[in-house]
Amino acid sequence: MAEIEDGILENYEEIINWTYPGATLYYKDCDLEPSVAEKFKKDLLIRNGYFLDVSCLGGGIKFNTRFLIASAKAAKLYEINPDNERFGHCAINLNSYFKILDVYKLNGKTQIFLLHIPAKSLRYFERASSNWDEDFIQKARQSFDTRIHQEPRPDLLEPFWLERTNYPVGMDAYDKFYPLTEVTPIPKAGEPLFDGIKKLTNDTSEINIPAPYYSEQSGKSKIGVLLNKIFGK
Repeated sequence: MAEIEDGILENYEEIINWTYPGATLYYKDCDLEPSVAEKFKKDLLIRNGYFLDVSCLGGGIKFNTRFLIASAKAAKLYEINPDNERFGHCAINLNSYFKILDVYKLNGKTQIFLLHIPAKSLRYFERASSNWDEDFIQKARQSFDTRIHQEPRPDLLEPFWLERTNYPVGMDAYDKFYPLTEVTPIPKAGEPLFDGIKKLTNDTSEINIPAPYYSEQSGKSKIGVLLNKIFGK
C-alpha cells in the first residue's frame, strides 16, 4: 500500500485507539457571520488555541451554527462542579486538534461536525479516513435532522453559558484559524486546568503531545520546499 510506504500508518493502531473508542458527541452552538462559516470546509484540519467548553446535552438549536464534536477526551467538569451539571459542562483541552468530517446545512442552519484527533495523527488524517467516519457522519446528520425541530435547552441559553461558547472553534478573535505550524503556550494560570483535563481523560499518550505541523500537501514544509529546490519536485 502506498500509505504504508509513505509511513502514514506507522502509528495507525495507537491513533485509532485514542480517537474512536468511547467517543461521545458534544455540542457548542453559536452565531457565525456567513463569511466566517464559509471557512469551515470538509476534511480541513484545525487546532483550537484555547480551552473549549462544550455540553454533553443535546437539544434544539437557536443560533445559526452548531459545532458537533465527537471526542473521547472531553473532561466531565460537571462531575467536579455539580453547580454546572445543568449545562452538561465538559471541556476539551488547549491545543486540541480536529478534523472537519462534515458540514451539513438544513433549514437555514448549519452543523459543523468535528472529530477530535491526537496531535501526532495529523499526517494520517490529512490523507486517510476511517470506516468509522462515515458511520459517525450519518449519525450526526440524523441527530441534526431530529434536534432542529426540538426546543433549545433553556439552561444553554443563559448568559453564563453563552459567554463561554458563542464563538467558533479553532479561530482567534480575528476569525482566523490558529496555525497548525504553531502551538499556543499554556498560560501559568491555565496549567492546573490543562493538567486536570489530561488526568480526567487519561490522556497520557505521547501521541497527543502538541507540536508544530507542516502539511506535506500544502507544500509549506521547510523540508519540502528545500527538496523541491534540490530535485525540482
